[in-house]
Amino acid sequence: MTAIRTGLAAIAALTAIATGTGSALAETELTGVSCLPEGSYFSARFEKYVTEVNERGKGVVQIKYIGGAPAIGDPFTVGQRIARGVFDIGNCTGAYYQNVLPVADAWKLLERSPGEVRENGGWDLMVEYHREVGLVPIARTYFGAPFHLYLREGKAIDKPDLTGLHIRSVPIYTNFFQHLGATTQQTASTDVFPMMENGTVDGYGWPVSGLTPGWETVTKYRVDPGFYDVDFQYIVNAKVWDGLPDDARSLLETIALEHEAAAIEIDRKDVAAATEKQKELNFEVIEFTGADRDTWLQGARDAGWAGIEKVDAEKAAALRATFAKE
Repeated sequence: MTAIRTGLAAIAALTAIATGTGSALAETELTGVSCLPEGSYFSARFEKYVTEVNERGKGVVQIKYIGGAPAIGDPFTVGQRIARGVFDIGNCTGAYYQNVLPVADAWKLLERSPGEVRENGGWDLMVEYHREVGLVPIARTYFGAPFHLYLREGKAIDKPDLTGLHIRSVPIYTNFFQHLGATTQQTASTDVFPMMENGTVDGYGWPVSGLTPGWETVTKYRVDPGFYDVDFQYIVNAKVWDGLPDDARSLLETIALEHEAAAIEIDRKDVAAATEKQKELNFEVIEFTGADRDTWLQGARDAGWAGIEKVDAEKAAALRATFAKE
């Protein structure tokens, strides 16, 4: 029995058995990666996915987990390398692969559940757009975890105005922070602690859940309410996906959709636990109310969609019609 390999992907092929009594399907091996560090909160679900695929897919499909960025390279190139076929399947947020699919940033603006956008056509739109650049999204595995702005001691704000603040950012919220007057600096998540510690930046954006241990020692304030929604998708190289045997593709998709279905309840519990933990760590909460709250949330939404519209107004309109509750 032989296996045909394309790049790093091991695509199983039907081969004749030497006895001539029939044919068999070779086990498929895929390479898997994450755009955040191995073992981190936002890589953990994908790592569990890899384990489940390898347990349930023996003889059918296996994933060889290479690890997470930045150990495997720049996190902002992971999506590009999956699209090129350097890796086969990965876990990544749309903001980190905007450089291959700019409208992927719209994932953060999802206000309807993944199940709803599968029914109203939004998911099909994203599949179409991903395929244009050689990718296929098979599941979204976070929903209901908002982002927050965190600030160091001495940098409290009392209104939705970030003028004079230097904020560590990534494309998820760069437009929003700049819209409110901040100066932003894009770096990997591993740079947050040293930059906060030495005062290079005054704050950073991050989900309420998944705060890296140690960051609480350089963080004084959390700004409420949260905005946007954490998005991580399992994305696959389109040629690899289309070339998979049916049973391998079915198993990969089945387990991915199980993760998607479980995400809402998992995130609800994780957000509640993280919020309680931050109370114990004596985070001070700056909470906007009334008109300030509206300005904060509407500013985030408007800046987010404006960024997508600059890239492709037609696609932005189609996605907004299925993603947003308006």
